[in-house]
Amino acid sequence: MADGLLIAQISDTHIQAANPESKARLGDLARTVRSINALPRKPDLVIHSGDVAHDATAADYAAARAELARLTMPVYATVGNRDRRDPFFEAFRPDGYLPAEHHFAQYAVEVAGLAIIAIDTFDDQSALGGFCSRREAILKRLLADATGRPTLVFAHHPPLELPDMKPPLLQYRDVAEARSLADCLAGHAGLVGVIAGHVHRARSVRLGAVSLSTVPSIAADLSREKVAETYLRRPIYHLHTVSSGGMTTQTLMLDSAEAAAA
Repeated sequence: MADGLLIAQISDTHIQAANPESKARLGDLARTVRSINALPRKPDLVIHSGDVAHDATAADYAAARAELARLTMPVYATVGNRDRRDPFFEAFRPDGYLPAEHHFAQYAVEVAGLAIIAIDTFDDQSALGGFCSRREAILKRLLADATGRPTLVFAHHPPLELPDMKPPLLQYRDVAEARSLADCLAGHAGLVGVIAGHVHRARSVRLGAVSLSTVPSIAADLSREKVAETYLRRPIYHLHTVSSGGMTTQTLMLDSAEAAAA
């Protein structure tokens, strides 16, 4: 990673095939894919940090997959609160990175010496995050396996309170589960960063020695990112550069759908 590993992060595409009023979201994803493919330096990989689908139907995932397949680099995804594990696994299992030994979208891959760990924060009782004892045990094993390598972790729900948010400031149903997750991550010596989605806006807080950041939504109609009091109805994604010195993040905003169509 002498020159840095470049990672594009997208999140909250909320593809909803059955709703004609949400058709623009597929266009937002398509334009984002074109933007990533056209970058002067192509990312080494793309991370989707959850809420791929909105209704979690097979049609939602098929439409999302068709667009994601146009990316010219590997894509790794985990589940958000709008996703459901069974159809998610059915859609993404052919890519070969989802685990066979358990049914959580929680796994590790290695790219150019960087360990990348996905965490499954889906909670079947709420739209907030969850992190049960079984997922904690899996994460501890994945982190132990990554010892000695720089490690980037991604999840849908950020496990810390975020600034400048309406309640709840913590996006987890169980405070103890969020604390367990944050403690697991903060205690890992090789951690270079934690990235998440869910809140549809960019926020950054400290988690131990590194930053935990969230990315706005690709679905422009659901964006909660603001300039002053105006919502930015634009797809937004992040570019993370990971090097021996840590991680830096750049924000890329696409034109509005109206401007793109003009």
